[in-house]
Amino acid sequence: MIFDRNKRGELTTKQLVTIIILITSFIIILFLLFRLNLGETSDKEICHNSVVLKEKSGVLTGSLDCRTSYLCISGGKNCEEISASSTIKVDHDNKSEIMGVIADEMSDCWWMFGEGEVNYGGGSLATSVHCAICSIVTFDEKIQEQIPEITYSEFYDYLKTTAKTKTQTYLQYLYGADNIDNIEDKEYFNVDLITGGINTEERQTIITGIDMNVKVLFVGNKDKYLNTFIISSSETSLTECKEYLTKA
Repeated sequence: MIFDRNKRGELTTKQLVTIIILITSFIIILFLLFRLNLGETSDKEICHNSVVLKEKSGVLTGSLDCRTSYLCISGGKNCEEISASSTIKVDHDNKSEIMGVIADEMSDCWWMFGEGEVNYGGGSLATSVHCAICSIVTFDEKIQEQIPEITYSEFYDYLKTTAKTKTQTYLQYLYGADNIDNIEDKEYFNVDLITGGINTEERQTIITGIDMNVKVLFVGNKDKYLNTFIISSSETSLTECKEYLTKA
């Protein structure tokens, strides 16, 4: 009997040690998550997951769980016009670094909405252009003073010549194109890639979308995935967007 009681006591001690280790590990993981500040990344992952789940569920109605992020590109000061959900610091006179931040934000937008391969639209039941405002981008005063504008010619040349991965440039990833002449969907967002540009004194919008009114012979309406662009926020009313999928 004494032996049995000691054996039971030994098992209970092992269980307590295991519980203590699990609790300690959980606390450490929580601490690391808070230190890493993954709030923005989590929002993007939540959006991406809701896009994927909508296609897998086969439900053609209902809203996506996607929110617009507010990005401040800072050369050392705060962006005064918005309460930024994230701030990325750059050298205020380094145009390439600034374009790299924009390119990454556009790539996140394209990824969030399935890279043109996930059907998050309404198929033949929907008949309009739905858009997603992934990000509102602003620039601080120092960048505005040093670099008042980045022309689209400069920016898209950067996308063409800069590698996103070992096998793809940013231009290839975002547009499936090797040069600016082959970029499609400009007309949806009123983008003039020849004479237009990114005015750092104005808010900029990173936008993508889906056209659910494309007529296909013998099929009817078919969803068309639109590319991702950056345009002046003041010009979103000039786009072909009829409804928006993102929450402010």
